[in-house]
Amino acid sequence: MKNKIHLHRLKRPCLTFGLFAVLAMFSLSFGCNKSEDTGKKKPQEVPPVPVTVAKAVSQNIPWIFDTYGTVEAFSSVNITSLVGGKVIKIGFVPGQKIRKGDILARIDSRPYEANLKQIEANMERDTVLLADAERQTRVKDELFKKNIVSEDEMFKTKAISESLKRAVKIDEANIDKANLDVEYCTIKTPFDGRVGDILIHEGAIIKINDDIIASISMTSPAYVAFSLPERLLPVVQRLIADGRKIEVVACIESSKGKIPNKGELCFIDNAVNQNSGTVRMKALFQNADESLWPGQFVDVSIELSADEIYIAVPSDAVQNGQLGTQVFVVKNDSTVELRQVEVERTNAGLSAISKGVQADETVVLTGQFRLVPGAKVAVSSAGSEKKTEPVPDKK
Repeated sequence: MKNKIHLHRLKRPCLTFGLFAVLAMFSLSFGCNKSEDTGKKKPQEVPPVPVTVAKAVSQNIPWIFDTYGTVEAFSSVNITSLVGGKVIKIGFVPGQKIRKGDILARIDSRPYEANLKQIEANMERDTVLLADAERQTRVKDELFKKNIVSEDEMFKTKAISESLKRAVKIDEANIDKANLDVEYCTIKTPFDGRVGDILIHEGAIIKINDDIIASISMTSPAYVAFSLPERLLPVVQRLIADGRKIEVVACIESSKGKIPNKGELCFIDNAVNQNSGTVRMKALFQNADESLWPGQFVDVSIELSADEIYIAVPSDAVQNGQLGTQVFVVKNDSTVELRQVEVERTNAGLSAISKGVQADETVVLTGQFRLVPGAKVAVSSAGSEKKTEPVPDKK
């Protein structure tokens, strides 16, 4: 019994040793294979990212503010009559373009001409009486010196003469007024412009300053009224103080697209509209072709820049990141660097960079979504380095 137990105890260490031997051989075999496989693999190189690029340049990028406005006539009046009477002629067609001095209407002037003749006759009578009174005054004055007539009689004669002088002056004034009444019977155009619809027709009886015959608007030149936010008022005031002419462009829609018209800022209202927080302004346009029509709504663009020089890059190069606006700059070793930039304004596909990029540096236009700082890039043949074009002049 003791022998059996002894043998059993001897067998268990042998089995344990055998198991450890098998595990060691398996580990050695696995380790050798792993080292061999590792030795065979080589680290893979990341290929350059294809991108298109552009050069940053120093130039002025105009600051254009877009809004809308309304065309206003340079001058507009309602034509009324300064005399009453019967309208005997209308001398215009509705909507007609008229010149200063053209006849718009005629009123029957015969009553006023008759009144003029009556006043002229009164003046002739008073003139004759005045001449006789002056003669009697001279005679009475000589007789008074000889003590033939009394002083009272002499002064009465002089008083009559002086009163007749005043009567003649009144007659002269009445003649001037009567002449004006006759002249007012012919109503003429006060300035060049366009006349509206006929509001009084031939045969109608009109009153003094009561009935409107027509309205006239001067369309050349013309105003365009618009409003700017009050935050831009200091910018406009600074440009005016520097003696700069602020250009305003008004565009109208047509079958051929938008037609631009150039004007110049000429008026700033003297108060800010507290309800809207805007300032009303006007620009003057020559409008020789009358493309701007009173009451018309137009798109307005006003240039508020003062020829400041910025670093200009295509706007496609500027991306929005977690820390703000950014661009990828290509370095000499064809790797990219991520730069945070400050954009002052954009116009015509260009962004004005005030901080973050220098002139002549190369920025990435397309392919940014595959880039990380330090990545290698290759300029694609289809999008070789593009030139940053200057902002075209407004037409």
